This record gives sequence, structure tokens and C-alpha cells, in this order.
Amino acid sequence: MKNSLRVRKIHVYLTLVLLVFGFIVAYSVQLTMSGASNLPSSTNDNEWEKKVRLNEKLINEKETNENLEKRLAKLRMEVTAKEKELSERQTASKQVLSRLEELRMRAGLIPVTGPGVTVTLEDSKSAHTFDNVAEGIVHDQNIRDVVNELFAAGAEGISVNGQRLIGGSSIRCVGPTVIVNDTKLAPPFVIEAIGNKDTLVGALRLPGGVIDILKQRTLEISINSSDKVELPAHVGETQTKAGIKPPAIQG
Repeated sequence: MKNSLRVRKIHVYLTLVLLVFGFIVAYSVQLTMSGASNLPSSTNDNEWEKKVRLNEKLINEKETNENLEKRLAKLRMEVTAKEKELSERQTASKQVLSRLEELRMRAGLIPVTGPGVTVTLEDSKSAHTFDNVAEGIVHDQNIRDVVNELFAAGAEGISVNGQRLIGGSSIRCVGPTVIVNDTKLAPPFVIEAIGNKDTLVGALRLPGGVIDILKQRTLEISINSSDKVELPAHVGETQTKAGIKPPAIQG
């Protein structure tokens, strides 16, 4: 009977010890799991959120850069188009200005310098011995013939004794003098022309041409070519007179 009671006490003690041990073990396990599950989880979530925000920022920056690159490419195209348009306008302006300058030169409105020829006509030194003295004198028609020959050969501008000829110019005799642009001139008559000097000289020296005919009357004539002939601008009215068509000069 005593042995039976001892067994039961031992069982009770063992049961209590086991319960205490089990409780301690369970508590330790729970504490470990709780600590292990809480701290790492919070850290991972923060890192993940940081990565997500960083990725979102990178994506936004990339989209912004792409938009800026598209805008930059569009602006470059617009600048290129504007530069091309401006260049075309400048080219057109230069052409218009060049054409305007050429027209002003041909109209005699500006002084010009260039290659050309100088023709000097003077009365014959033996005119006083002629039966008809008029045969040895330079007339307005003689000057017009030379001028028209030069224009026909491509002269771009002509002057007579410093009087620039234009479409409205006239060359005519009034008594013993020749009048050009309403200015009285006396011999020698110096005709200066700008153009291709070789072509102009060749036209003047054609056999049977205007100079050849004038020389037969023993008029004093000289022809000189030069790389620099200077013509003054026309002074006076520029209206074309009735019946006179440039570039030919008539009386």
C-alpha cells in the first residue's frame, strides 16, 4: 500500500516537472518565432517599398527623358526648317538685289567700273581742204552709229564726254555743237563703253563696219581697250522719250 502511494507521488512530481518544462519550451519557441517573424519582416517591407519607389522614380525619369528627347528632336527639325527657309530667303534677296543692281547699272542710275573700250572721234585735220568741209567733221549721226554698234556688241553702259547714256538719251547736232543729255559737247568726242572688251573691239574693227567707214573720211579715230573703264551716273531726267528705245541711241 505504501509503495503504491510512493509511485503516485513520483507520477505527480514528474507530471509537474514535465508541465513546467513543456511550458518553458513552448514559451521559448513562441518567443523565438515571434522575434524572428516580426523584425525581419518589417525590414524587408521597408526595403521593398524603397525599391518600388526607386523603380517608380526611375520609370518616371525615363519617361521624362524620352519626352524631352522627342521635344528636342522636334525643335531641331523646326530649327533646320527655319534655317533652310532663311537661307532660301537670303539667296532670293541676294538675287533680287543683284538683279536690281544690274538694272540700275543698265539704266545709268549708278556709276560703274569695269573692262571695256574707249573710242575717240575727232575732226579730220585736213577738213579745211575738203570741197565739202562737213565731210571732215564728226556729226551726231557718226556718234550714234558708234554708240549703237557698241550696244549691239553687248555694251552694258556707255558715256559720251562724261555724259552717261540711258534709254531716254538723245545725241543731236544743234548748230556747230553736239548735244547729249541737253549738254553741249565739243570734239574730241570720247565714247567709253563697259563690256567684253575683246567683243567690243572686234565689232568696231569689222571690215566695212562703222569705224572703217568713218576712217575713209579721214576722221581721227582711236580705239583702246582697258580693264578699267569708269562711267559716271546719269544726271537729269530718266524718262524715256517717245520713239527712243534702249539700248539703241538715236537723234
